[in-house]
Amino acid sequence: MTISFLEEHDVSLFTRSLLVGADRPVAAIATSVAVDWDCGARLRIDVASAVECICFQAVRMDGTKAYIGYGGRIFIVDCVTEDVVIHQMDGYFCDFYDAAQLQTSGEDFRILASSASELFAFGPDGALRWKNDNLGIDGVLVHGATPTYIEGSGEWDPPGGWKPFILATRTGERIGGGSASQ
Repeated sequence: MTISFLEEHDVSLFTRSLLVGADRPVAAIATSVAVDWDCGARLRIDVASAVECICFQAVRMDGTKAYIGYGGRIFIVDCVTEDVVIHQMDGYFCDFYDAAQLQTSGEDFRILASSASELFAFGPDGALRWKNDNLGIDGVLVHGATPTYIEGSGEWDPPGGWKPFILATRTGERIGGGSASQ
């Protein structure tokens, strides 16, 4: 399976479509994502607009789970069952990092998602494993990971006031680096 954002005027044909993040059936669409299967099936996921800051956007696939980071939310869509889980972020979405990209086993997390101040860790089933919400105020970056720790930095004093952090891979607990009190 592959996943990508659609261009605004893309009129491609889809075998199924799904609206996520809407509190009513007729909602304005902020962005759309296409999930393509090798067999030719295509799923269109429309993300409803909300009043939120939109700085960055990203998508990732992990098995049958589509991860969409947009505005201040993370959408996890099971592309087979069409079950949707939404995580509201504190501030804006920054980026996704997957275990393979970070060269870790994927045992403790499969996907990390960062926001203006937080880092979320999701398991292979798409469930939230842990969240650390005190890593910065204007962006959180992950630089690397091992089976025991995650290294990153959070911006505390924009622009350029980045402070390092080290978190336990399994729990997300801070085990080193800067903190909000520094």
